[in-house]
Amino acid sequence: MAIKPGTLDDFSASMAEAIEQSLNTSLIADGLPGLPMEDTPERRDRRRLFVAIARGVIGHLKAQQASMVVHYDDDGVSRTTSVTLGTTGI
Repeated sequence: MAIKPGTLDDFSASMAEAIEQSLNTSLIADGLPGLPMEDTPERRDRRRLFVAIARGVIGHLKAQQASMVVHYDDDGVSRTTSVTLGTTGI
């Protein structure tokens, strides 16, 4: 499964959508109004910011993936493997 940053035209099931949902949940948990979800220019601007953040984070992680390693034990044998990120749209 690839990591999907999202775009304004493909926002569903993306990191950008997860950021929006997390902010909405945090606002509500603090007793504040949730994010307005009506289709407005303001929502499009907000989503543009979330897409930019998601694309920046995923792009940075992808560029640095050689520095990500996983150490694990395999029946008493210590092993190390590298991480390869699968992404869409980056």
